[in-house]
Amino acid sequence: MVLRFPSAILFPSLLVVFAAAISPLWPFSIVEGGGFHDNQRIIEISCLVLTALFGATLLIRSGREDLRQIFDRRIIFFLFWFFLLGLASSVFAYSPRHALFEWAGFLLLLTMSALIASEIRAKGQAWLDKILLFCGLGAAVYIVIEAVVYIVAINAGGQPSNSFLIYGFDNYRFLNHVQTVTLPLLGLLICRSGNGKQKIFAWGVASSWWALLFVPAGRGTLLGLAAGVCAAWFCLRSDAKPWCRVMLWSGLAGLGIYVLFYVLIPLSLGLHPFGFLSSVIERTIENPDSSRWSLWVRAWQITLAHPWLGAGPLHFAHFGRDVQLGAHPHNWMLQIACEWGIPALLALAAAIVLGFKKLLAARQYLLPTDVRNHLTLAAWLTTGVAILVDGLVSGLIVMPTSQLWIAVYIGCCWGWVASITPAQRDSTLRLSMAVRFSGLAGLVMLIYFLGNGMWPEIRNLSLHEEQNLQKERYAHPVPRPRIWRAGYF
Repeated sequence: MVLRFPSAILFPSLLVVFAAAISPLWPFSIVEGGGFHDNQRIIEISCLVLTALFGATLLIRSGREDLRQIFDRRIIFFLFWFFLLGLASSVFAYSPRHALFEWAGFLLLLTMSALIASEIRAKGQAWLDKILLFCGLGAAVYIVIEAVVYIVAINAGGQPSNSFLIYGFDNYRFLNHVQTVTLPLLGLLICRSGNGKQKIFAWGVASSWWALLFVPAGRGTLLGLAAGVCAAWFCLRSDAKPWCRVMLWSGLAGLGIYVLFYVLIPLSLGLHPFGFLSSVIERTIENPDSSRWSLWVRAWQITLAHPWLGAGPLHFAHFGRDVQLGAHPHNWMLQIACEWGIPALLALAAAIVLGFKKLLAARQYLLPTDVRNHLTLAAWLTTGVAILVDGLVSGLIVMPTSQLWIAVYIGCCWGWVASITPAQRDSTLRLSMAVRFSGLAGLVMLIYFLGNGMWPEIRNLSLHEEQNLQKERYAHPVPRPRIWRAGYF
């Protein structure tokens, strides 16, 4: 029997972007006792289940459709070993239920990226422009809400807390994780917009998004974006200069907005400046590692104790709980090493290196006069490097909303590379009934792993949080998000 992946009926990538954009804005608890982080996790899981269901429809369709080749066999080879090692690690983990939840989530996020890539490959770059516009609209909605929060803070007359200024996140740093991915996407929206209202809109949204980054002064995001822009300039040279200027000028415009609304106006009202930017140097001198050193030491200890398969996906939230500083190491390399094992880390690193190599190789297919696609290449390179650098000091690879945005980025970048790479003939994928059945069974199992990982905590998250804090054991416990807001287990 012949199965051909559909190009007419494709995964609704705009729905994923919409879900990622609105997940911080959900105004009420989806389940009893849930907070912002819990709402975002539930929305992400819903997207993952939809991904699995759509994958199932691909397996049961019998019509003849085209399959655009988007897969690189070497990258898939290393990802296969990464997930196979992760599965073995999960089986032998202290709590397979928790480990398989994260393993299934990562695999479905990759599937989501592949489906988005297929959509862009089939519908062309006009669809990429539509996705970027949706990103801009989502950011604009959040900016409007932040404007309302700002007006409330000013009218209240007192000095607002920094957490009050950032809406929709249990920890305002989680907004920075989202901005690491979305700021370059908004910069790309500027580059790919024609002259007119959309260009003005893109500049306004991107500049305001930068301003919101300066409020909590996310050093990891700033460092990641700086590294990404430098990498784009170093690798692409003159082709990246217009892109670097877009990021520079939008950042400076955002800094001007921040200084006006969050520094000068509060000072004129007899208040201190809002946000952390004015104290970022002082904070860096006093606490250069932002209390991450203890987390990194514990992650290294776990790695040494379980070098081959790790302690199990998600299991830093168990073996690192006595540190009481975080349910993840705030370093993606240490996280994979201590939870999935060193061989899995090497497999993932090889896949990432090959992915960047394939991305840079796409430059040879661009005409010198194709400015738009040269800027797009610079944007993809910037975003990828920013994620990797910020991920060395933060948890953007484990938080639900940033995970969705990373999946969107990978899918868009993947699809763009496939769309401009020549000599990719259409082909069919021949699957026997046994393979179809095995694939369906695998997708059902992934959904089961997600549901089993949520249960029974999702029935009463407030009770789960109370039990999770272990107040009788720790002096001043606070929730440390991972799966849920109370992330330890």
